[in-house]
Amino acid sequence: MNIIRQDEGAALLTVLLLVSVMSAAMVVTLDTLNLETRNVASESQLYQAREYAFAAEIIGANQALQLAGNRELLAIQDLMIPEKRVSFQIEGGEIAGELTEATNCFNLASLVKANSANGFEINQRSYDQYVRLLSGFGIGERQAMALASSLVDWQDSDDSAMSMGAESFTYSQSDIPYRTANHPINQIEELRLIKGYNPDLIEALKRISCVDPVSMETMVNVNSANVAHAPLVKALLGLPLSDTNIASIFETRPAVGFDNIARFWNSDLLRNRQIPTDIRKQFSIMPKRYLLSIDVLYGDVSLHQESLIGIGDDQSYHLIHRDTGI
Repeated sequence: MNIIRQDEGAALLTVLLLVSVMSAAMVVTLDTLNLETRNVASESQLYQAREYAFAAEIIGANQALQLAGNRELLAIQDLMIPEKRVSFQIEGGEIAGELTEATNCFNLASLVKANSANGFEINQRSYDQYVRLLSGFGIGERQAMALASSLVDWQDSDDSAMSMGAESFTYSQSDIPYRTANHPINQIEELRLIKGYNPDLIEALKRISCVDPVSMETMVNVNSANVAHAPLVKALLGLPLSDTNIASIFETRPAVGFDNIARFWNSDLLRNRQIPTDIRKQFSIMPKRYLLSIDVLYGDVSLHQESLIGIGDDQSYHLIHRDTGI
């Protein structure tokens, strides 16, 4: 009988323990390697999905440009109020997109305008229009003025607060101090930082407003506006008219739309009205903005992207902003 001495038994136990530890370490290493491999593959798929989304954005923007420049095509394709979704297969997935006109909304970035000092100052016309818009939705005039003033102060370049407004000093007293942007807002969610804007109000504003810091102007396409846009049109015009009066213009609009903006101003309701030139310039017979919604499914990655496309007077397009999420 072979008898294992005590020191040999201890050595054998040590070897077995070492092998066990190494085996466990190898399992962990392989699991980590597999996870990293999957992560690399996932990152590669995400990168490719983003590239597909960017390519779709270019295609969609060019399509928006073609539509905006062809009134007859808009009418024929029933795109005066466009909500069209298309999809096509790609290797390993699918791309779907929807192009929706986004002209008819109050541009919150229009409350300020560029000045000669390379800064921003109040746009009084837009301020008055915004107060009328808020008042038309049941907000008291004083509260409407306070909301408009806070939004102007957030965007203008000076540190002098308007009456009922709020500049950096107000926000510096918060638990987490911060300053005003002193620049036109870029996204409507930025309102969460501004005095007076609560979540309910922001959700309500999303239905009637937008953010376009590039044009810094509120525009209405009289050929795609409908009765739901009557409060916006009323606020811009500042005339003693009811929403029903203004809605009647769109209800009696020619089937293919106005072929000239003069025909809109010559409607029974607006004829002989004294409307300032700068307000008249806020109305157009063609789209000025499109929202392009893109969904990319590639491998295990699902990506959603929204791009706001601006249409220039020179028939060029520009990206106003882009939001991407997975």
